[in-house]
Amino acid sequence: MKTLTAEVVSIGDEMTSGQRLDTNSRWISQRLGDLGVRVAFHSTVGDTLEHKVDVFRIAANRADVVVMTGGLGPTADDLTRQALSEVTQCPLEFHAETLHHIQGLYARFQREMPARNKAQAYFPQGSQVVPNPEGTAPGIDLIWQAAPDHATRFFCLPGVPAEMFQMWKATVGPAIQLMTGNDSLIHHHVLHCFGTGESRMEEMLGDLTKRGRDPIVGITASRATISLRISTRGPNEESCLAKLKPTLEDIDQRLGNLVFGENGMELAEVVLDLLSQRGQTISIVDCGLGGAVAWSLHEAIHLHNDYQDKAKVVKTTCTGRLGGEELSQRVAQTKSETDADFVIGIGPVQQVDGVPTFEAILQSDDDQTLEQFNYAGHTDFRHIRSVKQVLNLIRLLLLTP
Repeated sequence: MKTLTAEVVSIGDEMTSGQRLDTNSRWISQRLGDLGVRVAFHSTVGDTLEHKVDVFRIAANRADVVVMTGGLGPTADDLTRQALSEVTQCPLEFHAETLHHIQGLYARFQREMPARNKAQAYFPQGSQVVPNPEGTAPGIDLIWQAAPDHATRFFCLPGVPAEMFQMWKATVGPAIQLMTGNDSLIHHHVLHCFGTGESRMEEMLGDLTKRGRDPIVGITASRATISLRISTRGPNEESCLAKLKPTLEDIDQRLGNLVFGENGMELAEVVLDLLSQRGQTISIVDCGLGGAVAWSLHEAIHLHNDYQDKAKVVKTTCTGRLGGEELSQRVAQTKSETDADFVIGIGPVQQVDGVPTFEAILQSDDDQTLEQFNYAGHTDFRHIRSVKQVLNLIRLLLLTP
C-alpha cells in the first residue's frame, strides 16, 4: 500500500512577518502522522494572490494531500478560495446552504450579516463544503487531477485553532483516514531521559532506532531533556501495547535510570512523586541558581492540584555566595534547624581548571553527598540544564533503597 505524502500550508502575512507563531502546522502534522501520512513539506505564504497561486501549484504537483489553514475570511486579503480556483481552473460557485448557515450564526447573536460575508459561500466547482459548526468560515475539500498520473486532494481550513480542531475531528481527519485505506490505530509512547547526550543515547539504543523497524524509536532533544518516541500501529490499543512492550523492556535494560518519566512528565514532578511515596520532605539552600530549583518544584505543585499535599518544599534564602566548606556547614545547619528529611545546597558558579562549575551538596540524616556539575552548553539552556542536574541528583538519591 502506498504511503500518502502531504504538504501543510499556513497562510497569512502575520505568519510570514513573524508576528504570529504557526502552531496550526505543527498540530496538523502530528495528526497526519497519526494517520500514517508522511508530511514531506511545510510552506508558509502571505496574503498576496499571486504568491498563493504559486505555492498551491507547487504543493499540488508534489503531494497527495495538501492541508492549508487561513485566508477563508470575508475580508479583501482572504484569497484562499480565489487562489485555489485559479490553480485548479475550477470557477467559484455560490452555495446557498452555506450562506444560510452564516446568516443563522449572525442571527443567533441578533446581528445582521455584513454583505462581505457572502464571499464565504463561494467554492471552487466540484468541491465539497467542510462544515464549520461554530464559525463563519466553512472549509473546502477539493480533489484535483494535477497530472494524468497524479491527483491531489486539497483541504482548506480556517486559521482559528478551535474551529480548525473541530472541523478536523469531524470531517477532515476521517476523510484522510479513508484515503489511507487503513483503519488501524497508531499508538505513541514517549520516554523522557536525562543524564547523557543525544549521540551517546543513540549509541546505547543501537539497532532500536533503525529505520523501518516496528515499533519505530525516534530521538529528540529539547531543553537538555532527551525524549524517545516509540510508535506502532495495530487494530486496537491492546494490540499496540503488546507490540510496544518488548521494545520498552529493551530500552529499560539499556538505559536504566537515565529514563526518568514518560508521556510529558517533568523531572520536578518525578521528584515530588518520589518524596510523596517515601513520605519525606526537602529543604533547599540555593547560593548559585537563583532559587530556580525551588521554583520548579513549587511550579509543579501549583500546576497539579493533586501535588498540594505530596511534599513540603522549603526554600531557604542564601544571602551569600557560599561554596565549599561554608556551603557544607550551612546545609548541615539547615538540616538540624528544620524538620526536612533532605537538604540540598547549591553553590555559585566558579572556574575549575578553566571550566565554569558549580557544586551541589545533598544532606540526609547520615551523610552528605557532594557532586560537581559543569555550567556548560548553549546560553539558552545551560541554566535549565543545571537546574535539571540538581533535580536529577535528588531523584537518583530517592531511588536508592
